[in-house]
Amino acid sequence: MATLFPLPSAAGNKKHSAEKPKHTHSARCSYRLITLIGLDILGVLLMLMGLRQQFHHQGFLSEAFNTPYAGVMLLVAGVALTLPFFVWSFKANFRPLGNFNKSNANK
Repeated sequence: MATLFPLPSAAGNKKHSAEKPKHTHSARCSYRLITLIGLDILGVLLMLMGLRQQFHHQGFLSEAFNTPYAGVMLLVAGVALTLPFFVWSFKANFRPLGNFNKSNANK
């Protein structure tokens, strides 16, 4: 059927349109895991910078951020960034294994 629309999807003819493959559950989980690991690494770096700032008083921060509690603020920010990975891994420890439980139920 000839249409005036240049795009096949506008006319409802989807056999020529390139469909994106849908992400599987494991792909979504791996993206989430990579993001959580990245936040965890950034949090650990902030905590190390905060410890150095708090105990060595060698400021690598600019004068505007070089306050007496700058090290504590960096430590708190680092802990806040590491918490999502900690909570996710803690929940994963207590999550039941679906495949393992199903295989034992059949025996």
